[in-house]
Amino acid sequence: MPEAVKRFTTEYVPAEDRIRISLERADDSLVVLWLTRRLAARLVPQIVKVVDALPRLTGKVKEKASDNLQRRSQLDALGKIEQQAPVLAGELPPDLDSYLISSIGVRLTRSVVLIDFKADKDTIIQTLPFPEDAMRQWLGVLNLNFRKAEWKEDIWPNWITAKGWNEGPDALRLN
Repeated sequence: MPEAVKRFTTEYVPAEDRIRISLERADDSLVVLWLTRRLAARLVPQIVKVVDALPRLTGKVKEKASDNLQRRSQLDALGKIEQQAPVLAGELPPDLDSYLISSIGVRLTRSVVLIDFKADKDTIIQTLPFPEDAMRQWLGVLNLNFRKAEWKEDIWPNWITAKGWNEGPDALRLN
């Protein structure tokens, strides 16, 4: 069973043309997970589907949330991001555990979304738990990374792609 994670950084790495998730585990070890464009493009719709369902599951609304409510919830979550130094900066240490993720599982519990990162069909390298705000924050970070990579995908909901959603002081806080 993988160690719990203290914190992580998600960033697009142009030289790899991949998204790197750098994890700092509870035992202070560092691990890197690599997401290809293909896998990231498959992950986003799964996350969006879960985020769409969260307001109903948590009892905030009885029906599917409107785009305006989703956008407001998204902006509220982004406004709560605390700026931190990246888990890894500069060159990666040579002895770092690094995995190319081949599949991802998304599970929903009453209080969190669990995302399992797998190096093959059955081996879970890491599971990340996301409460609703953290899930929304990571969705915003993923969108920022897609834009940095210039990956044009028709996978983003209107409440993320609406003009101005990523402008203003909160947008600067994504790392």
